[in-house]
Amino acid sequence: MRQLAVGQCIHRHIVMLELIATLVVDLSDQQLTVYDTNNEIVRVIPVSTGKASTPTPTGEAKVLTKYRSVTMRGRGYVAPGVPYAMCITANEMICMHGAPWQEDAGQAFGVPRSHGCVRMPTHQARWLFENTLKGTKVVIQV
Repeated sequence: MRQLAVGQCIHRHIVMLELIATLVVDLSDQQLTVYDTNNEIVRVIPVSTGKASTPTPTGEAKVLTKYRSVTMRGRGYVAPGVPYAMCITANEMICMHGAPWQEDAGQAFGVPRSHGCVRMPTHQARWLFENTLKGTKVVIQV
């Protein structure tokens, strides 16, 4: 069997090298930093985490579930079609996901705006979703 190089295509499928080892969400800086297995930065993504009234919890977790599109429900809201969601709590109340409604409203990322989830630009959420495996370590820190 012939070996394919990273990025080489065969039948329209791209061979990806899984590099993502850890995702670190910094609540103070409102950014998510993606680290590879050598602890080198792969990408930095601006995010919007929980407001003071609905804070994003700190600590360590893992990506437990992934949904290309999902309806999210919480106290006082229903959000259908949330794209590229990766949930880190068993009850799926805290997830990392795209936020097209925030983009459509012209609201910048880098400001706390959510009910506790980690929102990010949709194109960044897609990249993260496609390159992050279930079980990937997630650290949320102040």
